[in-house]
Amino acid sequence: MLAEDIQRRLRDLSPEIPWAHLFEFAPGVVSVTPHNEQFHKKAIGLRRIGDLLLDISRAEVRGHTLAGKRVLDLGCGEGGHSIQFAKDGSSVLGIEGRSLYLARARFVAEATGTPNVRFEQGDVRRLASDIEPFDIVLASGILHHLGVDDFDDMVETLGKQTADLLLIYLHISTDLSVKNHRLKGPVKTRGGREGHLFREHQDNATPQEKVQQVRASLDNTFSFWPREEALIEALCSVGFHLVLKVLAPHVFGWEGASYRPILLAKKRPPL
Repeated sequence: MLAEDIQRRLRDLSPEIPWAHLFEFAPGVVSVTPHNEQFHKKAIGLRRIGDLLLDISRAEVRGHTLAGKRVLDLGCGEGGHSIQFAKDGSSVLGIEGRSLYLARARFVAEATGTPNVRFEQGDVRRLASDIEPFDIVLASGILHHLGVDDFDDMVETLGKQTADLLLIYLHISTDLSVKNHRLKGPVKTRGGREGHLFREHQDNATPQEKVQQVRASLDNTFSFWPREEALIEALCSVGFHLVLKVLAPHVFGWEGASYRPILLAKKRPPL
């Protein structure tokens, strides 16, 4: 796709709303420029997370190759991680709730010539029950945007949909995150998992306003940040026999990483 065609298409994708993921479509044509310092910095952080998830997957997935692996990217946003995994040989399905992000993700796949990835609009909390488990499931930046009533069911879904390797990036409840983000609680899920609540929207926000606030939850006013031990116990309860925490490299530095961990959870190989 020519640079002028890319720029024309970008103008139809709500350029007034900053992109979350960083893409270079052509020399000098990028989704987020350094002039937008706040969002450029966040987009670079997401790219680094994607690079790290790729490194972990290559090392830990069965066979130690992504070629031919089926990958599910939950809450894929504009498809940054999905595109990265697809370019490494995986067959990727990205699920996204916001129509703008979905349109952008499909455009990125076309503009970058990435055929082995597809994007579908859907609610990660309500996946079809007949989907075959994936070799790798990515839950990057989605768990901490779900409500307290969603946590137990979502973890159960992660257990059912993962055949081998689950990769999670999320925010958790710690003394520091409670202080820095004014979390409310503690509260417990139906299954007794403890955490705190983070305000996503104002109490009087309309459904349309919630959808338009692209870096927040789709509909819940508060999201649930579990305590780390509660998350690990929940993962073990749905069939993951090994849960590891990535200590280095730290994408966000030591303090930020203390409550924004990256975890990998493994299933036992079939007998």
